[in-house]
Amino acid sequence: MAKIRNTKNKIFTSFAWIIAILILTIAIIVNIVVAKLDFNIDVSVQKLFSLSKTSTEYLDKLDSDGTNIDMYFLMEMNDIENDSKTRSLYRALIEYDKHDSINLIDFDPNKNEEMLEKINPDNTYTLNKGDIVVVCGDNKRHINGISMYNTKNNFDINGNITESEEFFAGENVITSNIQAVVDGFTPTIYFLTGHGEKSMQDNFDGISSLMNSKNYHTMPLNLSETESVPDNAKIIVIAAPSSDITTMEYDKLSKFLDNGGNISIMLPPNGGEFDYNNIQKLLNSFCLKIDYDFVSETDSNNHISGDDTTILCNLVEQEESSGLYADMQSLIDSDFYTYMPKSRSFNIDIDNKNANSVETGVLISSNDTAVGEPFGGTYDTDAIEGYELPLAVYSEDKGRNNSKITLFGNAEFIDDEHINDVSYLSSYYVYLASITWMADQNLDMGISDKSAATDYLSVSKSTAEMLIFIFIALPIVIMTVGVGIWLKRRHS
Repeated sequence: MAKIRNTKNKIFTSFAWIIAILILTIAIIVNIVVAKLDFNIDVSVQKLFSLSKTSTEYLDKLDSDGTNIDMYFLMEMNDIENDSKTRSLYRALIEYDKHDSINLIDFDPNKNEEMLEKINPDNTYTLNKGDIVVVCGDNKRHINGISMYNTKNNFDINGNITESEEFFAGENVITSNIQAVVDGFTPTIYFLTGHGEKSMQDNFDGISSLMNSKNYHTMPLNLSETESVPDNAKIIVIAAPSSDITTMEYDKLSKFLDNGGNISIMLPPNGGEFDYNNIQKLLNSFCLKIDYDFVSETDSNNHISGDDTTILCNLVEQEESSGLYADMQSLIDSDFYTYMPKSRSFNIDIDNKNANSVETGVLISSNDTAVGEPFGGTYDTDAIEGYELPLAVYSEDKGRNNSKITLFGNAEFIDDEHINDVSYLSSYYVYLASITWMADQNLDMGISDKSAATDYLSVSKSTAEMLIFIFIALPIVIMTVGVGIWLKRRHS
């Protein structure tokens, strides 16, 4: 009888070992398969590591339509996979690449110059490591890597930062630019004529061609010959007018701004004894003022040799909440020398009644050794000196359909004669950044930013004790009872 019982025990023991080995083998195989498939479950509260329904449905449609988009990521994926700061971008790119319509190509721009030349043959874009270039057919768009994340700060009553939180905005940026290249989004930029401006055809053919290569359409416009600004206008460029606009043209441009239009003004010094009254009227509600001066540099270290009116300037860092932050920060990080030739200065009117409803800022400023000597205009002024003079400024009125205005104190730095002068390369890129900021304001799929902070699970003390019992104490009790039963049977 004892022999039969021992035989049964051996059979049960062998069967138990076989089951345990099978379970362990299956677990190993499942883990290997899951790892190979890169299968993940996003348990974060904001679904930080998966795409939103908006992106997924749009990409599914592109998949079914047979659309092909090449997404060039100027960094190797391995470099961002294990970095907590970039993990959300890594997971987003993986999710995009799972769609048939998206072909993700990652490469190191410092090692693969051939690929860099392929996507940017004419140096249309200022590319940096971590940027993305999206291509569909003949349409191409550049996404600045810095624009993938936003930082929002809380301040105390003294203006000191008390808390900072980082948000991942990359999904909205990437999906919006994918839609732009698929739809062939081509904003129209009009160059105003009729006031002695430098003409698009004769003076700005180079910058116009560059805008065309960046998927903008450029055309001349004489407002005196039209009833209103054309409906397809995204930006009106007023380049070095030698006279003011008319009251009728002011009314048309003001209505254009009311509808969310944008105006880029290049206003070099003009020695004429007149004021730009109607242009100033456009600027008043944006808290910007024209100075009637001619800026020169008193420090010989801060200007071109023998030319104290071509001065060394500073790029001004923007708030992270600004739409100009990413491009400006890239230029600042590139350590370009920034020169502006023969410029006037401007003033931000902080006492204006609209000061709290508009967002204003300086893009390019002189050094504090520069001086703005009175030049032109109809009233006597003193020299402006003793501080950094704003030479390029911007303003956005969020209560006016996000209409925007930029002011540059010179127009030569982007004309055909000077566009290839490396001295003005930085100023030229600032101007392109301002055009992108104004023209691309409709690139928004409405996908919310996601907090990049770690998610935490808060539970009560009783719940915590129950979880400890379920996941720790109970398994130990079951294991102890099982071992006891096994020992009892073994020695029975």
